[in-house]
Amino acid sequence: MSGPLSFSALEAMQKTILIVDDSVMILRIVGLLLQQMGYAVLQAENGKVACKLAKEHLPDLVLMDIEMPKMDGIEATIRIKTLPSTSHIPIIFFTSLGSEEDIRNAKNAGGLAFLNKPICKEELQEAISKILSPETTP
Repeated sequence: MSGPLSFSALEAMQKTILIVDDSVMILRIVGLLLQQMGYAVLQAENGKVACKLAKEHLPDLVLMDIEMPKMDGIEATIRIKTLPSTSHIPIIFFTSLGSEEDIRNAKNAGGLAFLNKPICKEELQEAISKILSPETTP
């Protein structure tokens, strides 16, 4: 039997994160990183699927790409934030875009943070911790 889990590891096990990206490789890599951090992971390949999964599963956090087919991340965020049942779900944008206009649009849609791809494990972990565990962040 392994040793006791830290509080943050126990807290992470109870949290579910929805990753939304049209790249199968990004879904796989970020999904593995999040699972290694102790999170349960849901995946969507576009904004339309993300809206459906957000309503069905009520994840604790969404990591949202911007440019995707069928429905982009900005539109999906607006829809998630408009529904009473999902409006409380925090959203972090992560994208290879990153112009001031993209950042402004993401924040206006309801995004709480903006990360650039390629994503760094430490940055990802810090951004998630600030949103899911604000009281434990200095």
